[in-house]
Amino acid sequence: MIKLIWRTDVHFSDHTPKRRNGNWTDDVSAKLEWIGEYTHKHKIDAVIDGGDFFDVKTPSRNSHSLVSRTAKIHKGYACPIYTLVGNHDVKYGNIDYLEEQPLSVLFNAGVFEQFGGSKEVILDKNGIKVRLVGIPYHGTSYDWDLIRSIQKGDEDYLLVACHLLASEKGGVGAMFEGEDIVPYDELKGKGVDGWFFGHWHKDQGIVKWGDTTIVNVGSLTRGALHLDDLDRKPYIVEVDIDKDGIEFLKVDVPCRMDAFKVEEALVEKKNKSRMEEVVDKMKQVAIEDKGLSLIDRVNAITGVKQEVKELAISYLEKI
Repeated sequence: MIKLIWRTDVHFSDHTPKRRNGNWTDDVSAKLEWIGEYTHKHKIDAVIDGGDFFDVKTPSRNSHSLVSRTAKIHKGYACPIYTLVGNHDVKYGNIDYLEEQPLSVLFNAGVFEQFGGSKEVILDKNGIKVRLVGIPYHGTSYDWDLIRSIQKGDEDYLLVACHLLASEKGGVGAMFEGEDIVPYDELKGKGVDGWFFGHWHKDQGIVKWGDTTIVNVGSLTRGALHLDDLDRKPYIVEVDIDKDGIEFLKVDVPCRMDAFKVEEALVEKKNKSRMEEVVDKMKQVAIEDKGLSLIDRVNAITGVKQEVKELAISYLEKI
């Protein structure tokens, strides 16, 4: 049997996100160490990392200690870590800048092994041959010819890992600056036994789709406070392969119960809603009298509570 682990979008960083409790670096390190222990306990043959291991694209904003900590943790794994390049791993989201990045240091030091594009991985054990193909992030307009060209060869099992957006319906994502989204129907009929997607943090599950299986389980970590993050429990996927077939198993990863500063976020959201209301009213006043100052415009608004006006003015006075 060949046993693999899928994880994606670690977003390791020196900085704790604004709405997170605790220390981000320590919390993420604990998850990575837990996965390392899992590789020993369950005799895992390889970890597949779907990209965006780092969060900050600017090389100089990732400390030497962060890179050193990454190396120390992963040197303790029982198996190689095959890693895709994500948009957060490289400056401007452009893989041409890979050599300047901390991820390149980890590749060159042998901590991670790069795959994707022409760099494929072959796993051969106990008479079972698995081919791993990778499609790294390559911009908001996807190389559809590349996606459609993937076909099974003489391997027993073909797995494809991508740092791309994918969903059942596909299309173009307005929330992702017009980035393409791969529709699941595009993935059928190629002889691929498993498609794995990183990039989109939302958990879209593990689904059987025609003659293939799609693993699109979201990010290992929860840095931003979105609605899908409040009750989402991150997990990795164990992939067990033998002569009789392939199985995809969800494995829960330990995480903080109090991950987010929810109350602060709700207050901020409420204030934002109030400000949007004030801005709309200000636009109306501006049309009626262009000679008023911003503060005068706020005071001239009707139909808005005085406390909301005062809050708006306090913000304006800080500008």
